[in-house]
Amino acid sequence: IIFGSLAQRDERTRSTLRELLEKSRADRVFDVNLRPPYDSREIVEASLRDSTVVKLNGEELRPIGEWFGLPSGERAALRSLADEFGCETVCVTRGDRGASLFHHDEIIDHPGYRVDVADAVGAGDAFLAGLLSRMYSGADPMEALDFANALGADVATQPGATPVHDQRAIEAIRERRG
Repeated sequence: IIFGSLAQRDERTRSTLRELLEKSRADRVFDVNLRPPYDSREIVEASLRDSTVVKLNGEELRPIGEWFGLPSGERAALRSLADEFGCETVCVTRGDRGASLFHHDEIIDHPGYRVDVADAVGAGDAFLAGLLSRMYSGADPMEALDFANALGADVATQPGATPVHDQRAIEAIRERRG
């Protein structure tokens, strides 16, 4: 089950999601999207407690760190967030500066891919889709993180949130590190 904080701004949607989460044993993937005025600590806290996988960006890590007293430093904050809320996997994205992944007590860093950005809308969602597709296919965490960074970068090079994907373009991005 993949869900975000923005979808929970409406009480009906939030209560429906809570009911679904209570009844399901599926993995729960929380995509944090802190967008004022929809940046509720209570909703984020409940969502973190219900999650096995969390994806957030570096900008979102700051207020979450303040809300829950996480240590400074990205790596320490990731580990602490996972420990505090019982998450197996926590990923923080940094755009073209890559991402860090805490997965089963190990932290992996990826430097990201620099591309000419046409439209960043949808890049984070593509990143998450790439990460999950590779992780659930059995890829090792670094392979999953590399593919996720390349897919997010590819989406950012195209206008619109849902461009057509070209595997050759994604592979070309992967071939040019950093």
